[in-house]
Amino acid sequence: MVGGEQVLTYRENSESKHAHELASLNRTRLELQEALIEIGKQGRTHDYPSKMHRGFKGSLRVPEDRTDRSSRVIELPVVVIKSDNPDPLPPIFQLEGGPGLSNINYENNVNESILENHHVVQVGYRGVDGSPTLKHPLLDNVLLTPNTLSKESLQQMGEKATKAASDLKAKGIDVSNYNLLNVVEDIEDTRIALNKMIGGYERIILTGGSYGGAVATAYCLMYPDIIERAILTEGAFPYDIAFGSPEDVDAKLTRLNDVFHQYNESAPDMMRVIRNVFENMPTGFKGMPIDPDKVRLLIFFGLYERKYVSMLFEAFISAEKGDYSSIAAMSSMYDYFVTRFQCVGDLLAKTWSSVTNPKRDFLAELENENSIIGSPLAEAGWGVFQFSDWPVKSFSKEHPLGETTDVPAMIVYGSKEQAKPIREKYGNVFTNGEWVVLDDLGHSDIWEIPEAGIFIRHLHKRYLDEGVVDSSEKVQPEWNFTPLFTYFQMFQQMVGKK
Repeated sequence: MVGGEQVLTYRENSESKHAHELASLNRTRLELQEALIEIGKQGRTHDYPSKMHRGFKGSLRVPEDRTDRSSRVIELPVVVIKSDNPDPLPPIFQLEGGPGLSNINYENNVNESILENHHVVQVGYRGVDGSPTLKHPLLDNVLLTPNTLSKESLQQMGEKATKAASDLKAKGIDVSNYNLLNVVEDIEDTRIALNKMIGGYERIILTGGSYGGAVATAYCLMYPDIIERAILTEGAFPYDIAFGSPEDVDAKLTRLNDVFHQYNESAPDMMRVIRNVFENMPTGFKGMPIDPDKVRLLIFFGLYERKYVSMLFEAFISAEKGDYSSIAAMSSMYDYFVTRFQCVGDLLAKTWSSVTNPKRDFLAELENENSIIGSPLAEAGWGVFQFSDWPVKSFSKEHPLGETTDVPAMIVYGSKEQAKPIREKYGNVFTNGEWVVLDDLGHSDIWEIPEAGIFIRHLHKRYLDEGVVDSSEKVQPEWNFTPLFTYFQMFQQMVGKK
């Protein structure tokens, strides 16, 4: 770490009679205040009632650029939830998905059972949590661009991203410093401070889901001696995040088509149906516009959960029969979906900081005329990057692809089709990694389907407490392809609520 004098301050409460202060190297300051913290309000990962736990809330102040003594200081929220165990096992640092989403989500994501033996820590992600954020009007609406995946639109979005980065720079915010390397350094600074102030943080456990898996992997590569073990659940890796090939997407759709026919032998071939509907797709239906690119993107995101796959299949079967109402609803609902990202600037900055070769022709690599829907997320994310001049400090420049870590890790995926391309690319990163691959569960199904959630909680707890991978209770939830409602019905409900 580089810089001037660091002062970390720990305060139990506003009337504390003592404080711990530490001088170190980089102007980092951690302030914590004792607090009662409620978890279990809306927990998707647990079935426990709401409960209060003792802990700490506060803020971490760190340089935006650790290599610059004159760098501005940014502030990030920190939450520590204490275990009731007087002699706990190594603390757990939780790493939420995204990017573009907060890492402070203890109300929903802290499982009562893991607090039996571990403290739990959440450190805000720079760029979306705390101050400043990478919000900018040009970025707030950039993903809403019509004909999103056309070359012209990608160029327009790239120009907007470049302008936004320039505007933020003029305000003293260098977007290149909002990267995977610094996210890890923020968390490591917090760990060091906690260990100096209250002890017990010599070694830690990491849990990371989705984008949080990329952060966890980066941490394991940067500080392997600190990590007791790690769990990656449906985790990305810190290299070219979200860059999947059209063939990988086709493999998922093909498998879902096969499962659909197992459920209903008389069901149509969905690969044929989807192709046919796109070939004959109108520009609108009953006054509702249809943007094929937004439909493609919503199909991709729909693969995250079984309930949306069932709705997708219903939408295309109905469209082939002439009813495009759900397809039109999907096109409109895409705009709603992308507004769920709390900070698009953070989404772009973190994703692009994982680039392994900025000079790649991403769009040329993604061309496949025979693909069913292509790889729309990769086209959107990396196509915009290709047409932008967004400054990046790439993780791979310091930790190139091919580097390995001996940190013990459990790596969990919901389907073979999701795991296969990731394992082919990154299977050697964790030399002590053990893989658990389930069947036919989407990116979010692992948590959203109750039977799967019970298994995942058991799997996690054994590994967190004992370092044992126990998949003996592996489940295969039944799949009913009958949707509870259609996309058009969902859209009507959304419009009615506004």
